[in-house]
Amino acid sequence: MKSRAWASLLIIGLALSTAAQNWRDQQRVTEDSRVSIDEPLYLTSGEALKRASIGFDGLLADIYWIRTILYFGGNLERQKETTGVVDLRELRQLKPLLEITTELNPNHIAAYRFGAFFLQYIDTEKAINFAKAGIRNNPDVWRLYQDLGFIYWRADRYREASEAYLAGSRVAGAPAWMEAMAATMLARGGEGETARELFRRLCDGSEDQFIRQFCEGPVVGSR
Repeated sequence: MKSRAWASLLIIGLALSTAAQNWRDQQRVTEDSRVSIDEPLYLTSGEALKRASIGFDGLLADIYWIRTILYFGGNLERQKETTGVVDLRELRQLKPLLEITTELNPNHIAAYRFGAFFLQYIDTEKAINFAKAGIRNNPDVWRLYQDLGFIYWRADRYREASEAYLAGSRVAGAPAWMEAMAATMLARGGEGETARELFRRLCDGSEDQFIRQFCEGPVVGSR
């Protein structure tokens, strides 16, 4: 009972701390002209928080997820008001907040997808590693492979993008267009013959309406 009481106090304290921090940030909008305000992370280890939560790690993950969204939105608004330009590289606490959230709850798909999309505008390799962590913890979620493929695509790393889309296409419930994207990435990377072979395998016997329309279009990898 005593341990449960301490856990409850910890959660209430974190919630109140988050609310107080958000209120202070709102006050700084009118008092401070700085573009980025880094919120202090007094507890920076999700694993340490998980041990201290005594079964409340899911609730703590939700608290940190809310804090992540508030931090993201608040800083973007502040940037717009002060400079009119949004620079995601100024959000230095975004990655640590996302990591704490997903360490507390390794199945927090929304946090993984949010991080995979926005972290690539800060640091491509960190975004890739974060997306891969999501896949390791949730190998049966095809959308996480889609996110990883998109990061590689934006970085012009077409072979790796194709591999990510192809791996995702093999997950149960994945749509057929994931395999089509794998072929398209190979074609973009100049691997036309491999792309055409993958494309032919995809089209053979497919009843998917999207794929049938795709097959009726130009041959993938053709010049």
